[in-house]
Amino acid sequence: MVAGGTGGHVFPALALAEELRNREVTVVWVGRPEGIERQIASEHGFEFEPLAAGGFFGKNILARAVAIWLLARGCLRSLSMLRRVAADGVVATGGFAAVAVLSAAVLAGVRFFLLEQNCVPGRATRLFSRWAEETFLAFPTARPFTGQHRITGSPLRDGLVRGSRSDDGRTVLVLGGSLGARALNLAAVDAAAALANLDFIILTGQRDYEFVRSRVRSKNCELVEFTSSPEELFRRATIAVSRAGGMVLSELVAFGIPAILVPFPYATDRHQDANARHLASVGAALVLDQNRLSGLTSLIRELANDVERREAMAAAARRVARPDAAAVIAKRLVECLAG
Repeated sequence: MVAGGTGGHVFPALALAEELRNREVTVVWVGRPEGIERQIASEHGFEFEPLAAGGFFGKNILARAVAIWLLARGCLRSLSMLRRVAADGVVATGGFAAVAVLSAAVLAGVRFFLLEQNCVPGRATRLFSRWAEETFLAFPTARPFTGQHRITGSPLRDGLVRGSRSDDGRTVLVLGGSLGARALNLAAVDAAAALANLDFIILTGQRDYEFVRSRVRSKNCELVEFTSSPEELFRRATIAVSRAGGMVLSELVAFGIPAILVPFPYATDRHQDANARHLASVGAALVLDQNRLSGLTSLIRELANDVERREAMAAAARRVARPDAAAVIAKRLVECLAG
């Protein structure tokens, strides 16, 4: 299992790894030694193999040279590792480390599978999909896709799969991702001050917690720095205001939460815009450009006051949710590797 870098890569891998372990498949997790994946793998009892890797795109010439050197070294280490653990197959969810391991899998003739969480596939997915045994997509792709693939949804942990809401009709949940989103956080603070009849839960991210706390000027704001159990927040949400990463959207539709999506404008290949447009096209979300965040307060007010619209959006979200994704993918993997 090759996964690391961000929660969007790590948590689908964790859900699938646990499902595979339940089916008596041995999982070895590969990731960067400094990434969150090492801690996650250790906490959940998976053997971890560290593999140094660096970014290439958008970097200066020195960083690119280092990335190429790490890739070459990582490919050699991965070849040795695949032989040592006698790998029957490789599953990659994206990230820098995936390129080295997938390159080694191609050279060694080891079958591999890809997980893609976004409507615009990541660069590692696009590079290796033609050789993959199969690519499992969370959502329909926004552009033609090469290689064998199917839409399965994104693997979710049990607490998210079995989620249900105890919606009080007045709670707005603001999600900026694991690193937070300052523009979104500040707009939410302003909205909370203007909408005293609503309660706001703002997942600030660790970086911005103190900064956002210093800007709060109303009593209806609950700030959360970080949580490893987002389902506890989802259960309380009437409306979600969120970035549009693939993982959080899979979680929101699993709970049937009407969403106002504010895509991160600098996301690679503008994949968050494509994700947001997809959810809006099926009626599960509204989309607000970051440069129009001044309109967030009125949009929240309109949606909070329109119960019928919220119910329709919630139903649309549940229709596109695929809570059985981990089981479907694990079953397919076991069938392929046993064949």
